Amino acid sequence: MEWLTGVGLGLDYHVLRLDRTDERWLVAGERLRDDISSELVGLVAGVEQIGSSAVIGLLAKPIIDIAVGIAADQDLPPVRERLEATGWIYRGDAGANGGHVFVLESRPWHRVAHIHVVAFDGEQWRKYLLFRDLLRQDPAARAQYESVKQQVAGEVGDDRKAYTDRKSTIVGHLLDVAADPGDPARA
Repeated sequence: MEWLTGVGLGLDYHVLRLDRTDERWLVAGERLRDDISSELVGLVAGVEQIGSSAVIGLLAKPIIDIAVGIAADQDLPPVRERLEATGWIYRGDAGANGGHVFVLESRPWHRVAHIHVVAFDGEQWRKYLLFRDLLRQDPAARAQYESVKQQVAGEVGDDRKAYTDRKSTIVGHLLDVAADPGDPARA
């Protein structure tokens, strides 16, 4: 776990802090993605680094987010068993708000990474990748998202749930724009 905390990743559960994503986070996320892919070989259809910590230069919580795409004919229990055997903690099914959520802690109640197990090529999977790619490729979308994140973080303090809930509007708006960039009513 030192290789994750050594690059500045990790956050206590009761703290909300945004730091600027740098190359070290991206490399750590890629390594974590590859480790997860190896651990789940034969059980999942895809593993991708997602979220703000996958976008160099963007303000983000210092936590790596990974989407794990599970095929329609694959059951969760074998995936869960392999993840738990490697230290991931199952936090339950968040449904449309994150799928089956797993947390990796460097010490009790100090998380360094999240996994979201969702249907491969399902709506959540596509949204995760679309949003990540939009933020990587569109400076205006990135600036708009970051501005809202800073404002919301300043207003809610360390209330992570309120932070997530309050930024969902801008996420939805940017996803709409990304899905149909030619529609002037959505800009």
